[in-house]
Amino acid sequence: MKWEESKEEIKEMGKKSKHSYQYDLVKRGGNSAVMGAKKTFAARFYQLKSGHALIAKYLLRIGKRRDMKCWWCGHEYQTRDHLFKWCKRWKREQKRRWVDGQEGEDGYEGVEKVLKRPKISLPMSLVFAEEKCSQALMDFLSCTDVGRISGVVEEAENSDHEESSDGGV
Repeated sequence: MKWEESKEEIKEMGKKSKHSYQYDLVKRGGNSAVMGAKKTFAARFYQLKSGHALIAKYLLRIGKRRDMKCWWCGHEYQTRDHLFKWCKRWKREQKRRWVDGQEGEDGYEGVEKVLKRPKISLPMSLVFAEEKCSQALMDFLSCTDVGRISGVVEEAENSDHEESSDGGV
């Protein structure tokens, strides 16, 4: 009997549009803020959450960089914590997500208010794990280049240019 129900469910799934899987995943307990986002933002979210995003710490670990220096602000370490909390390049975006939140129909509370702790004492692993913070994180990713290839390419082009100009002196 159970087998027959499963076969029917599979048939019904095949009749749905290609985007209906998002609804099914949310219904089964997926993160609605991430599931409803564009694939590029959702991918960056999960890459940052798992520690496999295009940031200096990960690129150093896999041998694609020689240091962990932040290509956005020049800070000594470019980590997930640095980018979401302290990077000078994204200061305005950070304040909005951590403290202010966003008003309106698609609004959300600031991360500090949701987790009832100041950002200095919040590890990013905890922030990524809390579903109530997902909309703030997705909003941050949508208006920054954190975790995108563009930052890596720009930084690599600049370092190639510096190396070629040093070689000629």
